[in-house]
Amino acid sequence: MSSNTNKVPLADQGSAGREMHLLISSGGSRAILAGAGVVLACHHAGISNWKSIGGISGGSLPTVFMSSGMDAKTTVSTALDVDFASLLTRRGGMLKILFASLMQRRYEKTRPRFGVLSSEKLGTFLETKVAAWPSKYWTLACVGDDQLIFTKAGVHQHKPDGTYRLLATESGPLGAAIRGSCAVPGIIDAVPLEAAGEKFWLHDGALSKEGRTPASVPERFFGARPQDIIVCDVGDGSAVEKKVNKWKLKWWKIICGELCLPQYDPEPLSEEAGYIMIEPTEFNFSSLQFTLTRDQKWQAVMSGYMGAIPALEKAGLLTGQSLATAKKVLADFEAMVKECQDNRAKKGTIAARTEALLSSHGLW
Repeated sequence: MSSNTNKVPLADQGSAGREMHLLISSGGSRAILAGAGVVLACHHAGISNWKSIGGISGGSLPTVFMSSGMDAKTTVSTALDVDFASLLTRRGGMLKILFASLMQRRYEKTRPRFGVLSSEKLGTFLETKVAAWPSKYWTLACVGDDQLIFTKAGVHQHKPDGTYRLLATESGPLGAAIRGSCAVPGIIDAVPLEAAGEKFWLHDGALSKEGRTPASVPERFFGARPQDIIVCDVGDGSAVEKKVNKWKLKWWKIICGELCLPQYDPEPLSEEAGYIMIEPTEFNFSSLQFTLTRDQKWQAVMSGYMGAIPALEKAGLLTGQSLATAKKVLADFEAMVKECQDNRAKKGTIAARTEALLSSHGLW
């Protein structure tokens, strides 16, 4: 029986014995919500034999919920119910936040310790939801150009030249590790961590040479093969957001050249390297937008679900009646959203109808 719905799950069990790994990229609120949609899709596909589950920045949240033992529905519900904005404390008005956003590319280089938002409440929230470090979970934060990788087995330091050092033989504090991975320079405060007699300041896990999808972590620490790693990459945002980011990059190059820009701009992972790549459909909000309606949240969750279905089908992980049901859900959801938009449906309609749609197919 399904722990989500008390109904017999629709998923075929052909992949049940295959050890899989899940990696959800950075991407702020988009990664939190779309990542939860990917968790839901993986559950519906019957994937349950996970060897590692992890992510960075926003992607660290749905993965820690899932790896702690939450079922897929509870993982999604937690992502939907939490008020992201309430977990971040503002240190200034909107003008200060806007200025920090414009300075973001510069801050990625200078790495200030303090931003316009602090994340202590996020740490408290996480530690109330997850009591201990889950055995299969990992996340990553950056200290300068170094990666600090957090696993159940310890805290590990990797330098760009390949140098490795074990900083601790036990998992670090969960709240601090995830807060550090989410610490966008100049926007969200860096997080202090003491290990091996040193003090480190943790920043956004996406700032290392691997960028937003550090697949080396499941490969190094959990023996993963690329073909067994499901990667959710929320990307760089909408066409408008990409245009704005391109303008910011050009602006900083004009002002002070390459010295003002971060060292790394890595290429994203691709299917050509063997990874199972999930690309959520387009979002209607930015990654650092934390005040969202229930409708926006459900659309973001479903963007992850919709991106996962073709990727899991192509990898042979979603087949038969499960695949047919998933495709029917996708078609019905797209038609429903269009109808709501065309008719200017009242607030909350998309959320209510999405839940009803999933329930009608035994998926919620």
